[in-house]
Amino acid sequence: MLLLLLIFIIISICSSASIPGDSAVNDWIGTIDSPFLDNSMQLITSLGDFPYGIIVSIIFALGLWLNRLYLETIFILILPYIGVFISYIFKLFINRPRPLQETGANENSFISGHTIYIFLFMGLAIYFLPLIIQNKTYRILLQAIAAVIILLVSFSRIYLQAHWLSDVIASLITGILLLIPAIIIYKYLLKRGLLCRSFLKSKP
Repeated sequence: MLLLLLIFIIISICSSASIPGDSAVNDWIGTIDSPFLDNSMQLITSLGDFPYGIIVSIIFALGLWLNRLYLETIFILILPYIGVFISYIFKLFINRPRPLQETGANENSFISGHTIYIFLFMGLAIYFLPLIIQNKTYRILLQAIAAVIILLVSFSRIYLQAHWLSDVIASLITGILLLIPAIIIYKYLLKRGLLCRSFLKSKP
């Protein structure tokens, strides 16, 4: 279902068809005059910028590494950048101008690299947090904060008129389509690693 929706968005963009909600949301954003929101959204969107996004991912990866979660460290350092790479592939082949060209970004609009990076990083963080945070209250709080960050960064890309609504939706869909197989692969590798260690320990 998600894949079909992503294909529908891509076909609509490539055929220059109007996607419901894009213009309406962009027009609504244009009517907002709030210096507080302007500054807040700039700050929030910087979480997906270089070098801030890299610094945050390295800090989290270091926490995983210090807890001897080496496989998890590899995933948290690689998967978000696979998403960014895919976003550049989309931008390379799908010529879609940004809602506001004065945003300072030269690349095409489809899809949002910020959104897919934050989604994949925070998605993995939510999944891995139970491995390093034993206190259930703190763990749920941090997971909720991570989920809110995904929503805020996604909204900030629309608010700053760096992306259309459909760009962000497609980014989230792409992120989901990457995250689910990644977790399946992670579970497989983890299980295989545990089986290998059990086999080695059982040898005389």
